[in-house]
Amino acid sequence: AFCKLWLQPDATEDSKLQALRVATQVHSAGIKRAATGKGIERHLFALQKIGHKNGLPTPEFFNSKGISKLNHTILSTSNCGNQSLRLFGFGPVVADGLGIGYIIRDSGLQFSISSKQRQTERFANTLKQTL
Repeated sequence: AFCKLWLQPDATEDSKLQALRVATQVHSAGIKRAATGKGIERHLFALQKIGHKNGLPTPEFFNSKGISKLNHTILSTSNCGNQSLRLFGFGPVVADGLGIGYIIRDSGLQFSISSKQRQTERFANTLKQTL
């Protein structure tokens, strides 16, 4: 809903702000679940590693298309809360992904974007336009 609304030319700034707030709340709840070990991918990862450690065969499920997609993180981000740093970088975790390191400052948002592909500058320009 958030992305669709932001792409609508007639969407008001107030409706975009409200959609951003809702999306941020949903995202934050997901982050809290993941940080406490309640993310489904972490549970599956742990099961796979426990099986491997105990010499058990890896079930075909872990070679499935769904698991491959779940573990293929194209957009990987990291916030650095230390405002005394001048720059902060974060690399992509997959070959066709983007890594975004960012610092939230009183005067704005500072970010660095890296990738192994040639779309990095295009992504950065789009992000600047959106912000």
